[in-house]
Amino acid sequence: MKELQYVVENHIEVIKYLKSRYPMYHRSNFFFRDIQFGIQTMMEERGISLSYAEAERIARALAVKLEREKILLPRDHQTWVVSYEEFQKPQVRAAAPARSSGPAPAVAGEATPPRPGSATA
Repeated sequence: MKELQYVVENHIEVIKYLKSRYPMYHRSNFFFRDIQFGIQTMMEERGISLSYAEAERIARALAVKLEREKILLPRDHQTWVVSYEEFQKPQVRAAAPARSSGPAPAVAGEATPPRPGSATA
């Protein structure tokens, strides 16, 4: 089956396609059905129709290849942890808190506390 050979030989291209379709990040969980349906969709976009069983067989072969390459680390028979640093989530930095230029303006009707050093304090 040429589709199986193509997918296994081009495993990096395939996982990049899978990442474009599914949330696949370094150290995240990834599931067998995501691999299977991703391969099926990828092949359909190339004009190749795969049956459910064919897509499943190709997905199993790809999973074995990715395990050997240490790209997928097995958790159980259908779940892996992605170990591919290129898929690291971008670091998000927390926004710095807004700086105040002085005390908040008094709202009409509210009593304003006296300032230190004023005659009423």
